[in-house]
Amino acid sequence: MPVYNGEKFLGESIYSVIKQSYSDWELIIIDDGSIDNTSEIISDFIALDKRIKTFYQTNMKQGIARNLGIKHSTGNIIAFLDADDLWKVDKLAIMVDFLHQSKCELVFSDAYIQYDDLSDGKPVIKNQTFGVVNARYQGINGVESFLLYNRIPLLTVLVKRETLFEVGLFSDRGISEDFELWLKLLLKGVEFKSLNQVLAFYRVHSKSTTHQDKLAIDASIDVIYDLYRNVGKSYKQLFNDYLKVWYRRKLETIADYYAYKEFLAVIVTQNQNNFKYQLLKIFNLGSLGYKLHKKLIFHLI
Repeated sequence: MPVYNGEKFLGESIYSVIKQSYSDWELIIIDDGSIDNTSEIISDFIALDKRIKTFYQTNMKQGIARNLGIKHSTGNIIAFLDADDLWKVDKLAIMVDFLHQSKCELVFSDAYIQYDDLSDGKPVIKNQTFGVVNARYQGINGVESFLLYNRIPLLTVLVKRETLFEVGLFSDRGISEDFELWLKLLLKGVEFKSLNQVLAFYRVHSKSTTHQDKLAIDASIDVIYDLYRNVGKSYKQLFNDYLKVWYRRKLETIADYYAYKEFLAVIVTQNQNNFKYQLLKIFNLGSLGYKLHKKLIFHLI
């Protein structure tokens, strides 16, 4: 459990672990340089339950914090829970059983999306879930399913510890490092299975990492592009095709000249060997207007 200045929700999240019907667990909390009352809250819970441990690091973001927790873990199965999310009481019991029955390396389930403390005026849908279905993901079909979008609510995952070390754990991107990890695991041939049962609550609020959808799109494009540069020939075209899908998604979110100009530079940089993308530098953005230029790039993609 990584936490940075998480005093508002941390206690609830820890309690959701303590209340688990499955009791053979350890909770490793990584304090990622908090300056609020996080450390005091953690200390109170450690005094209450000896299965809870904590380690401190200067602020290095969630991916590095999760890696530190994984390295200090003693079990052979890893689960994830952020300091603002919640597990249902039978989450671990059900998923441990599902992992053993499935005989694969990673399993995940559905979760509710719980909206708290939002100030952007977005409508809140009651009982909204991630829409996880019963499925199996492996090989090129599994990779393609995940290139379309990240299908895993991180807080529902159970994964074999040794499997994570085989691909080098999480990166330090700050956003979408879990998306990157799932793709790396699938590219290595790891099998995932999913359960459509809702077993957790994913909290969305004004300070949550993925509340900024546009930032998540940018990070996902970077993930796919970075992996595209290193994948084998059998996956090259697939990654290229889905990079275009994510380009279009990004373009659909852009509503001003400066954001468009910034993203145009990303596209041109990521496609230096593609002649049609380099043509974009020839067409003057200022004279055409960014809306017309955006239509042109949609056609080129």
